[in-house]
Amino acid sequence: MPFFSDPIKTDEADFSASLDYSFTSTTVFTQTEHISETLEFTDISVITPTISSTIYLPIIIQPPPPPTLVLYCDDFQNPISIPDDNLAGITVDLNPGEVGKIYDLNVRLEITHTWVGDLVVRLTNNQTGKTSVLLDRPGYPASDSGCSGDGIGAIFDDEISLPAENQCYSGTTAIAGIYIPVDPLTNMDNEIFAGSWSLQVTDHDSGDVGKLKSWCIEALIGTSPYSPPDPPPQELPSQAQINNITGKKQALPLDCEARVAVDWAKYFGINIDEITFENRLPKSDNPDQGFVGNVNGSWGQIPPNAYGVHAGPVVDLLRTYGVSAYGHRSLSWDQLKAEIAAKRPVFVWVAGSANRNEIPIYYTSTDGHRTIVAHYEHTVLVVGYTQTSVTILDGGTRITRALDQFLSSWSALDNMAITALP
Repeated sequence: MPFFSDPIKTDEADFSASLDYSFTSTTVFTQTEHISETLEFTDISVITPTISSTIYLPIIIQPPPPPTLVLYCDDFQNPISIPDDNLAGITVDLNPGEVGKIYDLNVRLEITHTWVGDLVVRLTNNQTGKTSVLLDRPGYPASDSGCSGDGIGAIFDDEISLPAENQCYSGTTAIAGIYIPVDPLTNMDNEIFAGSWSLQVTDHDSGDVGKLKSWCIEALIGTSPYSPPDPPPQELPSQAQINNITGKKQALPLDCEARVAVDWAKYFGINIDEITFENRLPKSDNPDQGFVGNVNGSWGQIPPNAYGVHAGPVVDLLRTYGVSAYGHRSLSWDQLKAEIAAKRPVFVWVAGSANRNEIPIYYTSTDGHRTIVAHYEHTVLVVGYTQTSVTILDGGTRITRALDQFLSSWSALDNMAITALP
């Protein structure tokens, strides 16, 4: 919609008129019977009004075009070896072509390494020379040798909940999820995106080796300078619980979204049948548009195999039942806590039962849409928190998870959630 400057009249022009009066004198002579008589005259002033009018037309200022989300990746068919205990390390480049100013920048990284605490990773904009450290020997110096876990499969994103430096899990990948980098990537905001970008990976101790498998730059770019709004300050209680909520075990292998939607709606006073809700969800190979795959399929796969559905289609269907619902990506932990403190449960997407750390994966559907997916995608309700823990309702069972474990699991699907208010 165009923006208008003041004054604004959408149905008629703003009209103002002024009257300018100009005066002209006309002399009229009359002759008497006697020529010798003095000629008499009458001086008549004639007022001739003239009207000048000024019409102010609305000035239409076209808003800038919406920002564009772009992704550049380098997936190495032959992963690049990272030299052991070598401060020069390896440097690889990407050369984006899209011209625009950076509104938001994220980096995805996949590395195999038998001791990730040895690694330092830096991103550099070669046009400006500006550098952001993404990872700096995670776990060090809290542990003299850093994180001893294997591998990294993560996205670095300023708008998420946990710092990458504190991650170190004992599963198949030590750092798996979406995490805050060491240096904020907002350092790159408003710089030109097109050009050359470099990723440097260095190993700072001996005895363990690894390889760079892939890396990506994801950017939201636009044509005008960007300044993100400051989040409003919130004073939240240190703990909160919602006790008057119940749920049930899901009826089908992959219909967790329908089950949680039904339990969530019931809390707000609206009864919905689980199977009816599942059948009414649109079907697609794009989880942001509909349910992907067979609802009776095996859990743990990613699209286009049997998978599930993301927040958007669930929100749309809930609203047809009269439920107030709003979908989110990158919902902050404080925003989630504010909902719980207000006694409104939050519908979230996690990995496993909020107890797994999964690698976020960029997936492109046949319609060209790109989204983040993860293995073992699942949905639960968040119904409580303390300073160190989170309470979820999963299949009707209340479960307590350590705060960091929950946040890491939630991050795998980009802190996706549904809330009752915007």
